[in-house]
Order: sequence, then C-alpha cells, then structure tokens
Amino acid sequence: MNFSTFFSLVQEAPWYRQFLNPVIDEINKEADLLDIGTGTGKLLQILSEENKVNCYGTDTSSSMLEEAKKKLRNTNVKLQKLEANERLPFENNRFEFITICNVLFNLTQNSIDHILMEALRVLKRGGKIIVLTPTGKGNIITLTKRYLSIKNLGIYIWFYATKRRADLWTKDKYLLEFSKQNLTYKHKNILNGFAQVEVLEKI
Repeated sequence: MNFSTFFSLVQEAPWYRQFLNPVIDEINKEADLLDIGTGTGKLLQILSEENKVNCYGTDTSSSMLEEAKKKLRNTNVKLQKLEANERLPFENNRFEFITICNVLFNLTQNSIDHILMEALRVLKRGGKIIVLTPTGKGNIITLTKRYLSIKNLGIYIWFYATKRRADLWTKDKYLLEFSKQNLTYKHKNILNGFAQVEVLEKI
C-alpha cells in the first residue's frame, strides 16, 4: 500500500470528519470553491455530495490525485495537477471560497506567499480563504481521552507527524500578519485544541 492510499483510508476515520467540519460550516451551499492541495479529495467529496458545492481541486501529487479520482468518480468535481509554485489556471475573481487544508504549515515561506497571492487573485471580493492546520498543541494523554478508538488510530500518526512544524506555524501567526493586506482575519481552535481554522475574507 502506498502513502496516498493509506492517507485516503485515514480520511475515512471519524476524527477526520470532525477535523473537516469547521471548514464545511464556513462554506455556502452551491458555492464555487477551489481546494488547493486537495490530496485524496475527502473534503471535496463531502462538499459536492452533501452541499452541492461546485468544486475544483488542485495538487502537485499525481498519486494523491489518482486516489481523489476514485473518491470523486460519481461527482462533478474537477481536478488538475499543478507543479509547485505554478500559476493557478483560473481567471481573476473566479471563486467564492478557497480552502487550503493541512498544507501551508509544511511549506517554505516562498511557497506559502505564492499560494496565498494566487488564492487572492482568483478569489472574489467578499470571498473567503479558509486554512485548516494542526496546532502542534496538546499531548498524548488528552488525545487518548478524546479519540481512543480502533477507527481513530490514524490521529496518532497525524499528531506526531505534524507536531513540530504545526507548532512553529501556530507561534508565527503568519496569516494574521498576511491579513493586513486588505483582508479580515478570524481564528478558531477546533478538535479539542489539536487543530485550528483561520479565515481570511477579501474586503
């Protein structure tokens, strides 16, 4: 089993739906949405099937997109592979919502800047960029109290694999500073403090 297939299976766990729900709650039904770094497509599957959102997804990984195609074969979601730091293939002011889940905290500053500037370019005025990341906070005792279940074993891998870089991202408050470029900023801790949602709205 390759990593993309394994990650796709992890996304079917109950904890992962809890992780995504605060993002889903921000998005209007039947809206136009771009998901950057869509991975194996679980968020887009939920949004398209449950809320009739018009979804587009991009990723730099061919294997992730192959898994996404399996999940999304009965939907109208459109997927496209891009190279790192490639310009998004969409016109200005195209989307009402842009989601970036479990991605930015792993990237270099140049790549973060590129993604955010491109996201702003294709986002409509009044639209939202919704960024979901782990916080790097918490400990194994709390994690076990909240999520101990055979179905949730993947959360332990996620917690340890992301903890160091997520903690740096949380301390840096990068999006709060970025929001000073004619954006409003909203922050919320979720998943019992193990994750966070940051929302930038284009003024």
